[in-house]
Amino acid sequence: MELILLAMISLIVIVAMLASRLTDNSFPFPFDSKPVIFTPAEKNFQNLVEKALGPKYRVINRVKLSDIVSIRNGVSNRASQTAVNNAANKYLDFIICDRDSMKLLGTIDLVDTQGKGYKVKKDWFVSGALEAASIPHIRIKVKGSYSLDEIRACINSRILGNQAPMPKMRGRVIPAPMVKARPKNTGVITSAAAQAKAQHAGQIPAPQVAALPH
Repeated sequence: MELILLAMISLIVIVAMLASRLTDNSFPFPFDSKPVIFTPAEKNFQNLVEKALGPKYRVINRVKLSDIVSIRNGVSNRASQTAVNNAANKYLDFIICDRDSMKLLGTIDLVDTQGKGYKVKKDWFVSGALEAASIPHIRIKVKGSYSLDEIRACINSRILGNQAPMPKMRGRVIPAPMVKARPKNTGVITSAAAQAKAQHAGQIPAPQVAALPH
């Protein structure tokens, strides 16, 4: 009698497990829409980067590494497949492109030292892949606020190679506050005037901001 009862209980358990599996398989799209796409930090930072760079550039959020790199010729099938699988599981927080040509110019990752995940520590596969592909990469620590000037200077020096547009001036005349009068007794131009002149000629890079990259 006990054996029969045990067999019946086992049969009920098996039937219940099969029924639950059939129920799950009968609904292949168990999805809901997310209330927001970006985190507040991502949204605010993207807005700042777009303002800092201006209309000449396009900022795209969350791009897979496999979307911006490709396998070189001559690599074995096994090595290629391993690299592709690894790249497909990695993503960049932001990429910067030329707005007209959509040419990739560089990538940015936000680093949240208070959070968890691979973005806290440097991902050597991502860094190695981007370096091998000659794609500039910046890791910037998340903080409460940034200034447009420090973001612009950081991106200009680390990604754009000081090719960002300089502030427009009227004709060839440098505004008076940027230049000091040349001393009459020495005949030597002052350092401030020399710097202003070099900036106007595009010879001095924009100031680098050491506090942003992490």
